[in-house]
This record gives sequence, C-alpha cells and structure tokens, in this order.
Amino acid sequence: MYVEREQPVDGEQAVRAVMLALPEEAALYGASAAAWYGLPVEAPADVQIIVPRGTVPRRRPGLEPHEGLGSDDAIVHRGIRVTTPERTWLDLSVRLDDAELVVVGDAMVARGLTTPQRLVERADAARRRRGIVRARSLARLVRDRVDSPQETRLRLILTHHGGLPEPAVNPAVADDHGGWIGRPDLAYEDAKVAIQYEGDVHRTKAKRWRADIARDEVLRDHGWEVVRVTADDLIHRSRLCDRVRRAIDRQRRRTG
Repeated sequence: MYVEREQPVDGEQAVRAVMLALPEEAALYGASAAAWYGLPVEAPADVQIIVPRGTVPRRRPGLEPHEGLGSDDAIVHRGIRVTTPERTWLDLSVRLDDAELVVVGDAMVARGLTTPQRLVERADAARRRRGIVRARSLARLVRDRVDSPQETRLRLILTHHGGLPEPAVNPAVADDHGGWIGRPDLAYEDAKVAIQYEGDVHRTKAKRWRADIARDEVLRDHGWEVVRVTADDLIHRSRLCDRVRRAIDRQRRRTG
C-alpha cells in the first residue's frame, strides 16, 4: 500500500496575489481549483477563475477567466474562494480523460472533500453541460478508501480493460475466526486473491520492503494468493489482467 504525498500548490503566493486583485465573487476554477485542493492535477500556467454570469473580469497575463458560477458553487478553502469539490470535478470532466477523472474523484474522497454519493448527486442534478452523460457515468465509478492514483488506475484496468468483476478496495481481511490478517489494496474476497500495488517506495526503502514480504506471507498462510503489481504492469494491461484472471481461476479450483 502506498499513499502518494500531497504536493504543494505551484505558485501558491502568485495565486493568492491574483485572487486579491479580483472581485470578491471570483473563485478558483478547473485545474487551478483542483491544484488548490491538493489533488493530482497539474496546476495550469494561468490561474483559472470563474465569476457569476455578466461579471467576467478583463483578460490579463496570468489569468484565464470564465463565467457561470452558481450561487452555491463556491466555498472558502485555505483562505481562498474556490469552486466546491463537486463543481470542480464536473468542470474537470471536460478536460480529463476517463481514468484521470476517476483518479481525481477518488482523491477527493480520500481527502475528505466529498463522497462518491455527493459526486453522483451533483452530476445527476447538472443540466445543459457538455459531456454530462459521460460525467454521470464516471461519477458512479468513484470509490472511497483509495490510497493512491495508481490504485485507481489499476482498478479501472481490471474492470474496463480486462472485463473482470470490480475488486473490493482496501477491505479488512479476517481469518476463519474473525481475526484481522491484512488490508490489501484490492481483493477478490470470494476467491481469496489479493492485489498489492507496489510503488517505488516499496523497492527503495528496506524497512517497507521487509514489511511487504511479511504482509504477503500472512495472507498466503491463510490461503490467499497475492498478485504484486508495479507501474510497468499498468503499461502491459492485457498481460496484467491475464495474471489476475489466472490467479482467480487457480484459487477457485483449489477451494472447489
């Protein structure tokens, strides 16, 4: 299990300076809003802001203004007015591909900014938005308890590329007597197949590497098969899905 560290917003002081010079109803928007929340989205070169209709400030270097901010679409976060997490996610839906949009949704939930249900409700309530049907569909793929963007990508590869059932996300695994034995990143609990995503920290930190070995041995001692996945595996998607499928088949044959 690997949690990516939240990165500081690039040019935070510049963002604050821009916002101080704008009307008070202006809010950070789009990728600028996502970066301000600390989400895995690259901060844009120009600060993206949004205001209510009819009040767009004039363009100037370093500023990308938009209009269309609703009365309930902004909050104050870390001292700056910014579109709500739900509105931010919808705005990003016209800029990000499917996997990256779900990555952002999972990250929002992991940071306590929203819930999967609130994203679904906001998408369902939206009207006359470009790509809203797609956004509604993708909102239903957002999950809680996801520890890193790579875990999101892995889950989507298994289900959307490989056609496998959706695995449980970070489930608490117990032995036959109810004792806790682990919490794999993803798991097919009925087949006792655990899938662990191994980021570089698992390889470069000796203490983490030893802990991973011990973690997997505990699962194997209780009849689980463990599939370990790295970033390279996410490139070779078909091969990865075949590995997981074979592990499930082996386990089901073994347990009858």
